[in-house]
Amino acid sequence: MAGSSKYITEWWLQRIGAVVIAAYVFLVIVLLLINGTPNAAQWQALFGNVGFKLATLLALIATAHHGLVGALHVWPDYVKNRAVISVLNAYSWIAAAAIVLWGVYILFGLK
Repeated sequence: MAGSSKYITEWWLQRIGAVVIAAYVFLVIVLLLINGTPNAAQWQALFGNVGFKLATLLALIATAHHGLVGALHVWPDYVKNRAVISVLNAYSWIAAAAIVLWGVYILFGLK
């Protein structure tokens, strides 16, 4: 029974992440509809706003988590060797962490 509660938690976290991603996409679409196609200076101004940076980071974390959970559940469907699954799972964790850390560096890194 403990294993099934883990899957329920993952399911809910993926749904919450999907809502976060959808809200971010909606925000960007609304901004584009209101302001039109931005030029480089307008993009810089938008990403100069700490609130928008945080929203972008939250959407990036949600996307990385969503993909990570999906990958961790898909590997066993196609790969039956436990050692290979372990390597793929480790790679998935590293890739998700690297994507988020790279996003943090891009959004908040040194200039």
